[in-house]
Amino acid sequence: MIRHIALIICLTATALAAGVAMVPGEREQWTMLVRDGYNQQALKALEARYRAGNRDVDAVVHLYKLYMSFAQIEQATRVLRDFAGDHADNPEALAMLARHYGDIEDKPAEIATLERLFALAPSAAVARDLLAYYRLEGAFDREEKLLRTLLAKEMITANDAERLGLILAAQGDLFGAREALTRFDEIANPERSLGRFVLFDVLVATGRKTTALARAAAWIGYFRKASIHHAPEAETPAARLVRMMMAVDEAAARQLICEVQHDEASLQSMSPGGDVACDVPVADAQTDAEAPIAAASNAGPRDGLGRRKRR
Repeated sequence: MIRHIALIICLTATALAAGVAMVPGEREQWTMLVRDGYNQQALKALEARYRAGNRDVDAVVHLYKLYMSFAQIEQATRVLRDFAGDHADNPEALAMLARHYGDIEDKPAEIATLERLFALAPSAAVARDLLAYYRLEGAFDREEKLLRTLLAKEMITANDAERLGLILAAQGDLFGAREALTRFDEIANPERSLGRFVLFDVLVATGRKTTALARAAAWIGYFRKASIHHAPEAETPAARLVRMMMAVDEAAARQLICEVQHDEASLQSMSPGGDVACDVPVADAQTDAEAPIAAASNAGPRDGLGRRKRR
């Protein structure tokens, strides 16, 4: 009899413990409410947790989503703003707040948040959004500052490096322009010419004449390939580049251009180490796209019969 009573007491205690353990906690309660579609009840439960200071990530995110589903924009904004403030070192929290401002079309707040996000965790995507806004709003000082930062962090694209170089060159900051356009030259498509023309002038203006001529000689072959896309009557990039080189140092330009032609001819028709004459006949110097290059290479000393002198 005593053993029977003890067994009943033990089973009762076990059942009570199991029942207490199976009672859902606060998290399980609002999770089940959200799962079952009882959004109004879930919202009240989450608001109570939020006011009590229980602000774990999942609860805050679900509270925000519920506010948005009920079009309670101010409350949703407050929750996310507080959440980003509580997690000031978390890029994901700032990114969520920036997306929210974008969704509600609060552009100034979105840009301010993106600036904070870029300062915390620089990324090309955030920089792209900021640059688009600065250009649209005419905030060119802020654009320049961001472009300088991208250049320093080696995150800048070819287009942005070229734009920064042109801006700085127009402002008279030749050394800054040289740095930006040098980076552009390193990463841009080899057939792009505008930024390289400005880089050539900037290098010359900052006392780097030899570097300018050497770079120009390396560009000529690519510019010649790009010349087929120009109208016959227009000055080709290769022709313009040769003219710029000749204006800086005619003798050095002729030598470099001749070396370029020698290398091209060696690759096309000679075995390695062969001797190729630097002489390209041109029928019409005014219309042929390669006339300036040929003219430069043919302009060497000649004897009384018009024959080219051997060196």
